[in-house]
Amino acid sequence: QNNKPITSMTFVPEVSNWLAKTGHATAQHFAARYSRILGFALALAAALPIANVISPPGVGAHRCDAVTHQDFAGTPCGESGHDNSHENVIEVDGGRNRQLELRTYLPSNGKVLSTNGRITIVLAGFDLSNAEFDAPSTEIELSGSNDTDFANPSSVTKDVATDKLELVLGPNFVSPVGDPGEYLTITISEDSGILTPETPRGFDGEAEGYAVKITFLDSGGQSAVATDKNIVVVKNPVSSTVPGATVRMELETYANSEIGSNEEIILDFSGPSEDASFGLPTTITPSRIKIRSATAFDPADVLVQGDRVILTVPDNKTVTPGDFTISISQLARIRNPFAAGNRVITVTTFVPDYEPDEITAVIRRTTSVSPLEGPRGSEFTLEGKGYAQGTVTVFDGDDMVIHPGETLASVKTSRGSFTAKLEVRGELGDPRYKVWTRDSNGAIHFAEFEIRSSMVFQPATVSVGGMLKIVISDWADGHQEVAAVQIGGVDAYTATPIEYGQCFGYEGLYFADNSGMVSFEVKVPEGVPPGEQTVAVYGHGGLEHYDVNDGLITGLQPCADVMLSNGRGNATGRKVTAKVKVEPFALVEKTVEIEAQALTLSPGSAVRGQRVTISGSGFAAGGSEGDIVEVSINGSPVPENPEQFEVSHNGDVAVTVSVPMDARTGENEVRVEGWDGTLGTGTLTVPEPAIALDPPGGQRGTQATVTGSGFVATGFFRLAYGDGGDLDTGDEYVGFGQTDAKGNFELLIRVPLTAGIGRSHVVTAVMEIESGAGPTTYNAVADHLPPTGTIATSPEWVSPGDLMTIRGENLPPYALVRPVEFAGRDITPVPNISTSRAGSFEIEIKVPPMELGDQTLRVEVSGVVVTHIVEVTSPPLSGPPASVFRE
Repeated sequence: QNNKPITSMTFVPEVSNWLAKTGHATAQHFAARYSRILGFALALAAALPIANVISPPGVGAHRCDAVTHQDFAGTPCGESGHDNSHENVIEVDGGRNRQLELRTYLPSNGKVLSTNGRITIVLAGFDLSNAEFDAPSTEIELSGSNDTDFANPSSVTKDVATDKLELVLGPNFVSPVGDPGEYLTITISEDSGILTPETPRGFDGEAEGYAVKITFLDSGGQSAVATDKNIVVVKNPVSSTVPGATVRMELETYANSEIGSNEEIILDFSGPSEDASFGLPTTITPSRIKIRSATAFDPADVLVQGDRVILTVPDNKTVTPGDFTISISQLARIRNPFAAGNRVITVTTFVPDYEPDEITAVIRRTTSVSPLEGPRGSEFTLEGKGYAQGTVTVFDGDDMVIHPGETLASVKTSRGSFTAKLEVRGELGDPRYKVWTRDSNGAIHFAEFEIRSSMVFQPATVSVGGMLKIVISDWADGHQEVAAVQIGGVDAYTATPIEYGQCFGYEGLYFADNSGMVSFEVKVPEGVPPGEQTVAVYGHGGLEHYDVNDGLITGLQPCADVMLSNGRGNATGRKVTAKVKVEPFALVEKTVEIEAQALTLSPGSAVRGQRVTISGSGFAAGGSEGDIVEVSINGSPVPENPEQFEVSHNGDVAVTVSVPMDARTGENEVRVEGWDGTLGTGTLTVPEPAIALDPPGGQRGTQATVTGSGFVATGFFRLAYGDGGDLDTGDEYVGFGQTDAKGNFELLIRVPLTAGIGRSHVVTAVMEIESGAGPTTYNAVADHLPPTGTIATSPEWVSPGDLMTIRGENLPPYALVRPVEFAGRDITPVPNISTSRAGSFEIEIKVPPMELGDQTLRVEVSGVVVTHIVEVTSPPLSGPPASVFRE
């Protein structure tokens, strides 16, 4: 492509010829890419209220600005809702003799519609075989829209093979040349014998029914085709065409003889197979059915018998000869057949000479995809209804023939339905993926999946300031150029055309190649946060136009002016202005991982207030207010001013900061942001305060070493001993100190003399730090267990009168040992003895007389009571053997 700008261009009536003749490469580029935009601008010119514009119907049919002109709905020309195509819709019942009112605007040339002229009418799909016409015709009347009656055709001939009628205008016909808004109404009565098409068509949102073509011929054979549309819609008797759906029915039929009271009307819903017949319930309540003849009434009884529904006419009611309607509510629960096709409902009765009536209902085969659109390679579900019983083959291709490799699935139908999961395939650049279905009867259907543009990134992750390559597949031709790219809502690229037409700038725009692929690179802009961010690619929206003011362009640069002619001899040269409206809409979106520059922290674990060095690379120097704009830990800026930090010439940065007081325990995100948006992240771990005791237990008055870590650096703390509650409830201060620069300490304490023997106590380290948010307290605890007091005796057993040694340990130091009781007797030694500094004692006593067996020894020292069980035995035998061992 040649991307030279267009320096001058004037659009004249023959715009396409001008573009074809010029050799300017940019003009060719413009013509190829913006032909649709030019078409829009031309249509815009035609829509403006410009004099002498001719509306479409006929050859010189009428002037759109004529005061008396209106469309068939009665809306005058120029008013909102005026139908320029002049469509006339006629609703009829299939297979009936029905009156038809055709309408068309008259040619203004009297030579075309005049005496001895002819009007040909092609009624495609109608049955003309039984049609009969008088001469002159009384079955066809001609009249004008302003109540002007014309002479009926002098003769009417039919051509059954081509469904054509030819009306010959008689010698008394007067051409309506005086009124440019006049249209002709051709009324064909039901007495003509023309049968309407049997197959319903044009209902249920369908675009077209049966089209009627009207042609005017003058006496010399000169023709003028009326472009006004007469569309005949043949109604469907069922409310829905979906196979298997519960429906409401309107059976419009006729009686050629009276159906009297207590006579039966039989509705036959049978089909050629089980799937092709209507589904009937076992019973139908009579109130669900209404018979409308001269009067409306419910049947006296409704009997469901197989595929038939039998209606009984109630007493004192009759169906008079002529048209009548049987309306069946959806609550009657009649279902459409599961197989698609034209299904006949037969209405008959046992009345003599009654002719059965066959009413055709169309059941549509449906093939749908879900979702309706997505990227190539994604999965979608194909669902079909109304298929023949058996196997459905799903295939792709473009010729409805299954070639090797085109079969996608083979699935069984159940009640005419099937479901298949498929993957979107097709050629690169195709805007849609078409899949075909063929059932066991050989019937072929298709469904389409709209292929949405998809994109991939290279690399898969990118940092702020890095280059991201974007490759988009299936970039449809209608999208034109890439207008903008946003990453995380921040503009990464924007193409800003100056104006439409010759002022459009092509430099820097990205276009798709012939395969529908577009590839380009963008720089990730500053301000995009790390993590998953959406990349959105946009295309330009449509056009915006400017009103004209007395034929003059206002408010635009001259280069935006476009000369357009209406193509119908307009000599005013009125200008219509258009320009590209930069109204982007996202054509494709996908998330990309935005990674930050990796930061290194030394140390990686630090306490609040500790100094930490943060190192990183990939930053840029040269910011107007400093290289680094923010350093934060856990979202809080560090105390240091970031402007003092500098980035080296090779992009490295190293900053030493203090950990903020509001850093949380555990992992904290560390962020360093450069002046250009470059972002670095790392992780700092803040430990939880903790203390340990060595030894973990000891007697009252002994010493223990308390080691602490994880506290605020260089902060003051205190230690307490007790139950771990408030000091006012009994805990006792046992030490004070200050942590080092890493939040550690080591302090020697003495176990209070008041410590309870034999139960656990708590050592608490408390630190209160003032910060901007107020005081913060850090606590850490450790358990301390003074050993339990014990006593022991020797020898292991004693007799009354023996000497026994009592030893005690882990008792209160320097305390009286009293009382000492043995078997309930006070044996406290005199003089009193006391425990040593270590809380031990040793005494020797003489065992007093007492009963033999286990006896309790009880010792109390300063309120601490300890007990011991001593075995008391009889004394050993002594004396001569003769006295000891008597016979």
